[in-house]
Amino acid sequence: MPSPEQNAFQARARLLELHKALLDAERREHEKTLGRLTDGEFLEALVKDPAFAWLQPLTRAITELDDVSPESDWPAQARRIRALLGPQSPDAEFARRYAALLQSDPAVLVAHGAVVRELG
Repeated sequence: MPSPEQNAFQARARLLELHKALLDAERREHEKTLGRLTDGEFLEALVKDPAFAWLQPLTRAITELDDVSPESDWPAQARRIRALLGPQSPDAEFARRYAALLQSDPAVLVAHGAVVRELG
């Protein structure tokens, strides 16, 4: 049976892929309005523009996986991540934006499926 650290490592890898798919989709939309951005300009917008704040719950979930130890309650962490990514997400803004991208962007849908499979 995999350890909590092994489970977290695998889940984190899938969540990073999902995060990248979401960022790519958001960047395309952002650039439709503002024009092409350099990587540095996009990073600055990502950090400072409130339009990207909805991604923070997923970013926090990823960083929390960095602190998993043998004593961690991996099943509880996996449940929190599943809840965040589910239709009844505890974060309404995240749920709204995430659901829209699941419907409109195939890369987001594929990455979501990989996370769900990894979390079991």
